Amino acid sequence: MLEVRDLGVEFTAPDGSALRAVRGVSFTLRRGETLAVVGESGSGKSTTALALTRMLPGTGRVSTGSVLLDGQDLATASAEELRAVRGARIGMIFQDPMTALNPVLTVGRHLEEVLRAHGPRDRHGRRDRAARRARAVELLDRVGIPEPHRRIDDHPHQFSGGQRQRVLIAMALAGEPDVLLADEPTTALDATVQEQILALLADLNRETGTALVLITHNMGVVARSCARVLVMYGGTVVEDGPTAEVLTRPRHPYTAGLLAAVPRLSAPSGTRLTGIPGSPPDLTLLGDGCAFAARCTLVEDRCRTGAPPLVALTDGVRAACLPAAGRTEPLPAPAPPARIDRPAPGAVVLAADGLRKTYGRRGVRGRGFTALDGVSLTLAEGETLGIVGESGSGKSTLARVLAHAHPSDGGTLHLRGQDITRPARRELHAVRRQIQMVFQDPYASLNPRMTVGRIVAEPLIAFGLGDREEREARVAELLTLAGLDPAVADRHPRSFSGGQRQRIGIARALAPGPSVLICDEPVSALDVSVQAQIVGLLTDLQRDLGLALVFIAHDLAVVRQVSHRIAVMHRGRIVETGSADDVCEHPRDPYTRALLAAAPEPVPVTPVLRKAGVPV
Repeated sequence: MLEVRDLGVEFTAPDGSALRAVRGVSFTLRRGETLAVVGESGSGKSTTALALTRMLPGTGRVSTGSVLLDGQDLATASAEELRAVRGARIGMIFQDPMTALNPVLTVGRHLEEVLRAHGPRDRHGRRDRAARRARAVELLDRVGIPEPHRRIDDHPHQFSGGQRQRVLIAMALAGEPDVLLADEPTTALDATVQEQILALLADLNRETGTALVLITHNMGVVARSCARVLVMYGGTVVEDGPTAEVLTRPRHPYTAGLLAAVPRLSAPSGTRLTGIPGSPPDLTLLGDGCAFAARCTLVEDRCRTGAPPLVALTDGVRAACLPAAGRTEPLPAPAPPARIDRPAPGAVVLAADGLRKTYGRRGVRGRGFTALDGVSLTLAEGETLGIVGESGSGKSTLARVLAHAHPSDGGTLHLRGQDITRPARRELHAVRRQIQMVFQDPYASLNPRMTVGRIVAEPLIAFGLGDREEREARVAELLTLAGLDPAVADRHPRSFSGGQRQRIGIARALAPGPSVLICDEPVSALDVSVQAQIVGLLTDLQRDLGLALVFIAHDLAVVRQVSHRIAVMHRGRIVETGSADDVCEHPRDPYTRALLAAAPEPVPVTPVLRKAGVPV
């Protein structure tokens, strides 16, 4: 049905030069097939998907190749022909539903706009408004929105993150497309909601025969969702084949590195995550050789002089690797994961007892929404306390209350034995120096107008630490601690990758010399290899500086490996707490068991079970 041949995409740089973002991508997609496209940020995944319908941003254009949809070449189609394809033949589900939805329009209006272009008509060929609304209610019901006849008139902010993603799926289905392009549809969702969205996509695929192209960097999602996988690096395809083969016997060293970097829920606490050394290539500096050569463990001299072709190997797998082309045995197994060298926790540094927090009059009968309902915990020097739970469970509210970004409505909070529940202004200044935060979105939390040096120095200025020369020396020291070259201090955040921006955020948080670091989803938006680097950095800093960490995340595998203890939150309460290994291996609360069951592992069995009709 869809055949992509030698697809190339170029962007025009400000100096007029051409940046080749995608080079020589070829694949086919049959009716009803599920294909995953994986790779690090900058590998060309999303650009490839956008190029299929020529929705490239800015100066992007399809420079080579063809995109054949039932024989029609979309790469050369007219604007009118493309309008007939977008939404009707090929639907798109975007990553961030809050930015993809217009906040001033109801979800019904969103759906009606799509249906006005591609929806039902009356017997005179006119588009019928009543029919559109009925169809919109039907679509919301189909994607699992409760009470769709009532919720159709609600606005996006009145839905949870998972429900907003369901609305986007309903919009993509409105034109009854033959192909769904899903760009990171579950990245920002917690494990249980992620599982619900993946199950919904699988059901729609089975019921309607709609083909699915799933773009993701989560190998566990690939294992659960897709029959075939295509691995991209540096704008090219480096490996593709059946999911079971690629995930269990990777032929390309890059695929093997991605799999080794995936945190395993079965790995015990204190296991160091394994990242891929180095960084993705600068597409403006690519030479004639293999783009992965600089990071590859199997590199040979010939790899640096000629780009390897994508060749068929065995079991339906193709790989673009010169050393792999001559191998019959699997790639060498990665070294066993190293253990984190960390001392035993010390004295209690932070203690909370019965914390409560209620917001506004958003609940039933104006009683407000209770975000925290009697939360108690302790945190020791050198200890990492992992906080897990679904969206809306109270994790981020707890982080803000602990950091005194929001006041609590009840309970007490002690820092090194001192009551800091209601500190005076001067005391609050001292408390905030001791408790710092690392945020989820490293770009939104950095001022784009400031240089990196000014961003990192900002807390030093705010707390009156050092003169100008001392601050400059401290900034250089902090950037080095965070794994960055001090020379980057004069650059702006836009010049850095997501992982590098998160390192800048960590350097800023360390600036005033805190004893407690609260990390609110610090790696959820990062690739697995970058995620491993950031988690490794945090654990090394904890060991070297004696920091106490509160590590909030929805990825239980990451939380287990980085934490000494885990607290599970549900509806504003801690429902289970214990050592990281005990909570993950012997969960006692049904909610904890549900979270563990939903956590994706890169084991390719679920698609087979689903195809056989076995419920999972």
